[in-house]
Amino acid sequence: MPGHDANTRRRFTGAALSLALAVVVAVAACGGAGGGAGAAKQLLAETFSGTHNVTSGDVSVELSIERSGSSPQAGPVTVSLGGPFQSRGPGRLPASSFTVTLAGEGKRGSIVILSTGTAGYVMLRGAGYRLPAATFQRLEASFAELSSASSGGSGAGTLAKLGIHPLQWLRNATVVGSHDFVGGAGTTHIRAGVDVAALVADLSTFLRHASAVGASGTERFSSGLSASARGRIVKAVHDPTVDVWTGTADKTLRRLQVALRATFPGQSPTVAGTGTAAIGLTIQYAELNQPQTITAPATVQPYTELAGQLRAFERPLESVAGT
Repeated sequence: MPGHDANTRRRFTGAALSLALAVVVAVAACGGAGGGAGAAKQLLAETFSGTHNVTSGDVSVELSIERSGSSPQAGPVTVSLGGPFQSRGPGRLPASSFTVTLAGEGKRGSIVILSTGTAGYVMLRGAGYRLPAATFQRLEASFAELSSASSGGSGAGTLAKLGIHPLQWLRNATVVGSHDFVGGAGTTHIRAGVDVAALVADLSTFLRHASAVGASGTERFSSGLSASARGRIVKAVHDPTVDVWTGTADKTLRRLQVALRATFPGQSPTVAGTGTAAIGLTIQYAELNQPQTITAPATVQPYTELAGQLRAFERPLESVAGT
């Protein structure tokens, strides 16, 4: 069915492009100025605010979900994204090449979302497909909208535009110690708890902003999360912790790890291993401000052929995505 093919293509590539866009904006937002709880709080303030000169590098993001209890799932399901990025100047879409991978239950599939800054491509099984001009222009406009809040790439301004205020939901931070060569730099490790209600409020604002700039899959969040939805999420989340590795010299974020447990509706968190999932998120930056080369595919297939390739790609992963 041609309509189904088009919807599949738009849904899959749109979601991957939105994820890539979010990572690019996060890269632009995090980066410097710059014991005890007081020292940890100051380090977090220097890491998550101020102007950070991050123009290029390599980023990796991984989300892992491992269910326990009665779930038949074997092992964790992971969604990862990683690759190089290179700024093309303030307000302009960076060049980037991000590999998006879904893995679980012994199955694995990857797709590459590549932007030269002037054109976008989807690469699947070694073949490249150029995005339609209108799709790429929407991506470019979304980035310009999100980055316009800050002058010269201010981390504080960009994060605030996204509705993200880490200093408002990180609690009881302490310095764990110093660690060398995280992402190629000496770092200081900070651990903190989380005010879940404040974090969920930020998530709601982020989804509302993402919907406003047309990020794929966020249309229903034009008003953010409802009060009842926020309440359900807060009730479901247990034992959240955040670990931050910030550059010792420049207070630029090198690694962020989030860990928590989530309880499924109708299940009790007091029953060990029943109806829960361990969820982990890791973001790491490397080779910051080292030049990256991103080039268009040497050969490009007609974009109309991508839907058929996506169907064959998605079919073995459907059970993983539905876990």
